[in-house]
Amino acid sequence: MAQWEHHGPYWKWLGVNTVQAIFTTRQGGISDPPYDTLNLSFNMPDQPQAVLENRTRALSWLGASLDQLVMAEQVHKALVSWVGESDAPAGARSSAGAISGADGLLTRSSDIVLGMGFADCVPIFLADEAGTIGGLLHAGWRGTVQGVQVEAIAQLIEQGIAPHDLHVGIGPSIGPCCYEVDERVAQAFREAMGSDAPLVTSMKPGHYQLDLWTANRRRLEQAGVRPDRIDVAGVCTACHRDQFFSHRRDAGRTGRMGGYLWLKK
Repeated sequence: MAQWEHHGPYWKWLGVNTVQAIFTTRQGGISDPPYDTLNLSFNMPDQPQAVLENRTRALSWLGASLDQLVMAEQVHKALVSWVGESDAPAGARSSAGAISGADGLLTRSSDIVLGMGFADCVPIFLADEAGTIGGLLHAGWRGTVQGVQVEAIAQLIEQGIAPHDLHVGIGPSIGPCCYEVDERVAQAFREAMGSDAPLVTSMKPGHYQLDLWTANRRRLEQAGVRPDRIDVAGVCTACHRDQFFSHRRDAGRTGRMGGYLWLKK
């Protein structure tokens, strides 16, 4: 956790000094229960004006504005899209402007902020050593199995970015302490990762504790990222009700935190 710091309403990733990257908590906004208080998603039955104000506040902690925000649709798959300044205007003020079908965003632009919503799934922040490219990925169990992190690195390699030049931050998300999955999900991980699948047998027959932090770390290492450049926050969203929304803990009736990354010049 050395490269993650808690700053009141958000956690900050310190992996690359020139890159601004934060993961918000549920604190510091204006939404009413059960979206209290910093819900950042228009896809929840929250008041749109509350979400807009919450996004404005979250971006202000980066020193950025709503007009810079580019969002992804997030469909639990492995599509990764390159985005730039022209993608920003519609993405911040409604869900309609999100990048269609994407669970990963990459950019070279310092004029935009990459953003996604989370409520247990794993936020993965990427940046090269020089801070000239940045990425933000959404990895639930499906995205992890399908390789959203592998796809992002493959696209970076195509652009001349070597995996060993990358720094990666894995932010707060549901931990192995709270993430129980059934045989169907366990089998998908065995097929994708073999003996590297981080599954621990639960007390219930046919159920397992799944470690998404380790699963994503291993997939990143296999894709060429140096182990010492992967910073895992190790903070479970389901355990800390005062800090985080959790889809699993709250049976879906909850808000969304935000992950934001800016190649600020």
